[in-house]
Amino acid sequence: MTSVDSQVVFITGGGQGIGAEVARRLHAKGAKLVLTDLDEAALAERSAELGDDEHVLTVVADVRDLAAMQAAAAKAVETFGGIDTVVANAGISGGTSGAEGLKDDQARRIFAINFDGTLNTVQPVLPLMRALFVETNPIPIKQALAFMGKCANELRMPLVPMTAGPADKLRIAMKELRLI
Repeated sequence: MTSVDSQVVFITGGGQGIGAEVARRLHAKGAKLVLTDLDEAALAERSAELGDDEHVLTVVADVRDLAAMQAAAAKAVETFGGIDTVVANAGISGGTSGAEGLKDDQARRIFAINFDGTLNTVQPVLPLMRALFVETNPIPIKQALAFMGKCANELRMPLVPMTAGPADKLRIAMKELRLI
């Protein structure tokens, strides 16, 4: 099992929900965290909860904004020297009405956050991770991208079964990240 002690983990949607729980567990195992979220108050809460120490960096950023995510990644590298793992967790749901119940603007917002947001997260982070791994660890980069958040679920990737409930999804993701 790979230790996350002192690893830098970049988590979108880290202010609340699954992202916050992943952050708690990683922090307990000694990881350095970069938490991004739109909700500044939630980020402040997580920072205070996790000790607001040299292991936690919070950045208010919208995953729909590539420039904001590039800036967040740059801040992570400036603060911690690199990024070891990315958890593209930020995402929203359309509710329970199904696709036929979605209005056009709702559907576009869901896709902008869940899909474009994942791309906007990974695109600026991946080259930084690649550079770090080439310098320090020759493992394949796909091992570093263990969890792709909502996108894995939406694309029915084997990482997280579509039928899994929220608790099961968190457990599966934590296993993929080798946290449990």
